[in-house]
Amino acid sequence: MRAVWILCGKELRVTLDTAQGAVVAVAFLLATGFFFGSNLFLIGQAEMRGFFSVMPLLLMFFIPAMAMRQLADELNQGTFELLATMPISTWQLVMGKYLAILLQLLMLFALTLLYPASLALLGNPDGGAIAAGFLALMLLASAYSAVCLYASALTRHAIIAYIIGFSLLFAMFLLNKMAATLPPATQDWLTILLPFPPFNALLRGVIGLEQVVYFVSFSIFFLALTCFQLERRRWR
Repeated sequence: MRAVWILCGKELRVTLDTAQGAVVAVAFLLATGFFFGSNLFLIGQAEMRGFFSVMPLLLMFFIPAMAMRQLADELNQGTFELLATMPISTWQLVMGKYLAILLQLLMLFALTLLYPASLALLGNPDGGAIAAGFLALMLLASAYSAVCLYASALTRHAIIAYIIGFSLLFAMFLLNKMAATLPPATQDWLTILLPFPPFNALLRGVIGLEQVVYFVSFSIFFLALTCFQLERRRWR
């Protein structure tokens, strides 16, 4: 695990030492603040249901931007070939990059704790529902990150990686929205395969082991695909 944390720390330092991290953080706070404020001031509801419901769509724009350069830049700059000669496995490389994305997301979500804190000053929000919402948000973000990291392993160009990652996430989102118009058997398969039904269950306060296991399995599946793609490149 030492190699994983070294890679993770390196990626975090690159993000925090450059303007990219600040730009993403400011843009994220502006976007989330808009949706939180619209519920609070326009509708007059001291709750975060609207904030959590819009986050699956909002994260589709931010997480591909955070993940697009993780592996694509290594492939483009030729540093992947250097890493391939070092005593580090493909799985350690992928996990280091993946944990770096997750820690960046944790930092961003920590900034949004200002929203429930402000609600506590204005009213009496449901703390349990808010905690369940943040848990659902982190699990969904971990699944998104695995998908986008896989997209970054498919190409040498960060912009193309962004487009692939966003397209994969948006296709899942559209399938979830279209599920009600599809045959019942197809709906059952989509309920099993897509991350949105367990996310919505967590938002409703249905916190069970099956939801956590689903998101962990979903993330492992795409991380395994990422390792497979990098192994193909390693042995070409």
